[in-house]
Amino acid sequence: MAEELNVSELADLLGDDELLDVTSPLVAALPRSATSAELDGKDVGSKKKHKRKGKRLRHEKNHPKSSEIEENNESEDDNNETPRKRSKYVIDAAESGDSESEGDDFIVGSDEEDEDGDYVGGIPTYEPRKTHIFREGEENMTSEELARAIEERHRASKKEGGKTEALLLAGLGKGNMSSLRYTSHLLPQDTDPRVFAVNCRPRMARLLVARIVNKCYAYRIGRNYEKRKVDLGIISVFCLDHVKEYIYIEAHRKVFVENALNGLDGLFRYKITLVNPSELMQMMERRPSPEKLRVGSFVRLRQRQYRLDLAQVVEVHPISNQVTVKVVPREDFVGKPFKKIEIRLPPRFFVPTLAAYVQERGDFYRWGDLTFDKEGYLLKTVSSRMVISGTKMENPTVEEIALFFNNDRERVREAVARFASVGHQGADLRIGNTVRVVSGQLRETVGTIENIFLDTNTVSLSCPVPGRKEPIKVRVELAACVKHFALGTHVIVSSGERAGESGTVVKSSGDVLYIFSDRATASRELTVCASDCHQSNLIGSFGHTSGSWRLFDLVMLADTSSVGCIVRINRNDICVLTDRSETRYLSPMQIKAAVASPRQTTDRLNNIVTRGAEVIIQTSPNTPYHLVGQTGRVEQLFGSTLFVRVRSVKENAGLVVLDARSVLLIGGRTSTKHIQQPKQLPAVQLNPHNATKGDVSVPHPRLTSEDWATNSEWYEMDTS
Repeated sequence: MAEELNVSELADLLGDDELLDVTSPLVAALPRSATSAELDGKDVGSKKKHKRKGKRLRHEKNHPKSSEIEENNESEDDNNETPRKRSKYVIDAAESGDSESEGDDFIVGSDEEDEDGDYVGGIPTYEPRKTHIFREGEENMTSEELARAIEERHRASKKEGGKTEALLLAGLGKGNMSSLRYTSHLLPQDTDPRVFAVNCRPRMARLLVARIVNKCYAYRIGRNYEKRKVDLGIISVFCLDHVKEYIYIEAHRKVFVENALNGLDGLFRYKITLVNPSELMQMMERRPSPEKLRVGSFVRLRQRQYRLDLAQVVEVHPISNQVTVKVVPREDFVGKPFKKIEIRLPPRFFVPTLAAYVQERGDFYRWGDLTFDKEGYLLKTVSSRMVISGTKMENPTVEEIALFFNNDRERVREAVARFASVGHQGADLRIGNTVRVVSGQLRETVGTIENIFLDTNTVSLSCPVPGRKEPIKVRVELAACVKHFALGTHVIVSSGERAGESGTVVKSSGDVLYIFSDRATASRELTVCASDCHQSNLIGSFGHTSGSWRLFDLVMLADTSSVGCIVRINRNDICVLTDRSETRYLSPMQIKAAVASPRQTTDRLNNIVTRGAEVIIQTSPNTPYHLVGQTGRVEQLFGSTLFVRVRSVKENAGLVVLDARSVLLIGGRTSTKHIQQPKQLPAVQLNPHNATKGDVSVPHPRLTSEDWATNSEWYEMDTS
């Protein structure tokens, strides 16, 4: 016989919070005695009286009185069954095979009672939810087997949920989980409606979108010839600014699109194409906005008579979306009144004394319908769509630009250089450069260029993601990428107005960098273009050479007997780090070449140290504590004073002044014996007079001041 279970045991077996909601209706559904039923009937009836005084007759008609409830309870005492409201949860428990009375705790009202609508109490019945705790085949299980089965089921569901959560959390922080769940539903799916592209006439895309929307709304509310409410099946209609002469309609079938386009002018119904879902995201991506027209910028006209003629913007009308330009006229005005011409004449400046019927109005001349300025240019106000500007415009020639600058060579040369730099925008990017995306959906994304595709003008970027070992690869347009320099990076301006300057990046905005110059007299940041800069491996130096002086040259101060090493070369002065660790700015006339002295010395273990040797800084009374254990290269030495370049030092070009007895030569024979473990080699005698010939390290080749750059792997020469 199967073992019987009660509600409390089921709650202990399942151990889930949902069972707390299950147990409450189960306890309420247990059979009640006649006395309890009578009391419940009275309480319910009294509550209904206070709540529904206006519906007392209906309440008495639908619900029996307490006396009738007592009679029904007394007549049914023999069967030990009481009518009750149906439970919200239907539970099939273990059945007992001996007697039918043992299963009274789980008796559920029959379908016949539900059809008659007989129930006790004033609480209305609800349709039960089909929630089954037990599955098929679990009726004959014991309590231990049932508990084991439910526990395994709960463990499997929890494990599966953990896997899903782990997949969602991969590479994302906890704060991004809500946004991930929301945006994941916005990505294209297989069940989404399809997007159809329809060709239309020029400058009618927005008008046609409004007409289709109004038509769908009119059919939905029944405002048509048949007076019927019809859904045309159109989900959405839109057009894109960067895609001309096309509108896009979202629907599940092509037939719906054809029906919606019936009766509309300006559309080509035979040019309905389906947009590939894989290209939908790329199509919706916003393209980089063209350059805004500014006063003084050059454009080319689209009009018939002045087609592709170079013009200069003199005024911009943002409200009417128009611009006023000046162009060299192509009119026949010599001795003739105003008349429109249909042929294209050669350009020639307007001379008011040669034309007939010319009216002077302040700073302008009126000749018929045309307006000219005092310099002879024709002023035309046209729509911004009728001009070609930016990268779409063909670069003007020197002769065309000279017409607007009165043959000023300097201004013409600057204008030609500016057009050349704009035309080669993005050409200075190379594989391996770090760039930042300045427009589009991937704006402010920083990555490294892995490949450049010139046929599509796109680049492949490798972008690191926090929390992921491998970076992700994206593909963006070449025009949307600019060079990226992290804050604090030392850069050199190689071209542009600030060519030759150098400094530290303090801010970046788009393709503009704000750098703080290395010059001692600099009082404010410099604004340069990112494409004109390149990263410098030199720390804190303006240049490498100044006349006969080079960086890291050993010099002697004219006013004192101390020596120093050049750590910075500015335009007007030279920064020198003295042997007393003092930084002084001197003019080239205040320094002179150092007196020739022995260019070698010995460290604390009598290893010979020369220029270019690698040393380890040891503990000594005069050594800064943060330099102990650092390695560096000896750039200059004078007597027992060493000028060592340490990579971790950011000031003074990385140079520090140390005593020779506070360093240890790397690779020296004596130092090598000294750093071995005592267990491997016996202790050596460190007395200088006990050192043999083999213990003396081989001196490094001498380096002159001119070839420091060829032997330096950390610094670069400014070849520009």
